[in-house]
Amino acid sequence: FLRGSGRLALLLDANLAQQELPRLRPESDLPALIAIRSGNVVAHCPALENLGSKSEGTIEPRAVEEFLDRAGVLLRDPPAFEDLCRIRPEEMMLLENMAMERNAASAAKQPKPESFYDCGVEGCNKTFHHNHVGVQTEQQDGLILCQEIATGESDAAVKL
Repeated sequence: FLRGSGRLALLLDANLAQQELPRLRPESDLPALIAIRSGNVVAHCPALENLGSKSEGTIEPRAVEEFLDRAGVLLRDPPAFEDLCRIRPEEMMLLENMAMERNAASAAKQPKPESFYDCGVEGCNKTFHHNHVGVQTEQQDGLILCQEIATGESDAAVKL
């Protein structure tokens, strides 16, 4: 296990690290710049020597570029983004299929919304036919009996 105080760490088996990495001492050689080509260490720069100013804590980009060029790992013309990030057609189909299955599963988990009876009273969530006594709306007049029956002006039968 080799770790520096920076953002990146290299986690290796101790035997593999001794074989593959140059003799870096974590207490004095980190942070370090290591150039790796085809899985092999081709150059290293312990403690970032000659890459910038230690007193100012800065790194000179041109010095890093020269180090990587001398090591033979600098790509002046990197591959096209599409070549690095291209998704094969069969992978695209797999992703689309997984998304459809995920959407179907989430839709099945969601409860179906209840249908409420529209009695005309805002905020009423009853699902069956009903009337609100004393509340006049477009759907109802708010009376248990219609006005004609209540005043005796009609001979209609009362349904309760």
